[in-house]
Amino acid sequence: MNSKKINLVVLNYNGKHLLEKYLSSILFAAKKTKYPCRVTVVDNKSSDDSVDFVKSKFPEISVYVAKENRVLCSLNDYFKEIDDDIVVILNNDLRLDAEFVDPLMPYFDKKEILFVAPKELDLAGNYRGNLNRVVLKFGLLSAAPELKGIDFAQYDISVGGGAFDRKKLLELDGYDELYLPGIFEDFDVCYRGWKHGWKGVYEPKSFYYHEGSVSFNAKYSSNAKMRISCRNAFLFFWKNVCSRKMILLHIIFIPFLLTMALLRLRFAFILGFFDALGRFKAVLRSRAVAKKQFKISDEDVFKFFSHLPALA
Repeated sequence: MNSKKINLVVLNYNGKHLLEKYLSSILFAAKKTKYPCRVTVVDNKSSDDSVDFVKSKFPEISVYVAKENRVLCSLNDYFKEIDDDIVVILNNDLRLDAEFVDPLMPYFDKKEILFVAPKELDLAGNYRGNLNRVVLKFGLLSAAPELKGIDFAQYDISVGGGAFDRKKLLELDGYDELYLPGIFEDFDVCYRGWKHGWKGVYEPKSFYYHEGSVSFNAKYSSNAKMRISCRNAFLFFWKNVCSRKMILLHIIFIPFLLTMALLRLRFAFILGFFDALGRFKAVLRSRAVAKKQFKISDEDVFKFFSHLPALA
């Protein structure tokens, strides 16, 4: 395993001020590991001087400038060009623990591992959990009431910032542009990995401190983010869920959910639903591709999670 090559990949857009604060911790973690490890900044066509800053202050760090800003999807092209075995995907607003890398790597000796999820803390050191758990409840539980006995708040099914087997990630076609400008594309690729028969592991001995969605918050209001999130939750379900029972229940629940959203004046939910309908042809195309990747059912994925112990 020590011969496997690791790349800590920092996605950046107009984040010079964040790179100034956090990039040194990422470089230090790369130097502390016993594994061959390098750091790369993937820049999404920043209009600030992020690229010049990295090249001048951190000459040992590689810089890859994307052809256009496709947010997380920009990583797809970069991952096709490199030969690293493991890629650790990081935001530009993360401060890594010095011993971040080593606990993640032994899991990749197992052929079934797609990703390893580290523990996420806020800057004060409090456990942040995983926003994808909310996605899980919103996108799936409304269509599968029998799953409500599972406390999904205790389990990780996906990872945004974490370690991936690069070849497996590319075999899944990487991140789907269906979800642009963002939200859910990380959850989507991990869920497709689970349905392909691979697994993800949570390793709390590896942890980082996350300032939290700085670039996204700077561009979108809270209502706009909620609208995008609701739209992409529907797109995720329509793309990935194949269970006839869950699909039927989803269809039955939609009028109820829309009515409740209207009564509670949650217009972002309603607008998100109609935005998703506007992408229905695109989601059907993505679904046709994704179904070729699936080897196990939605029910089998959740059966696995229903028997896991609690995480800390």
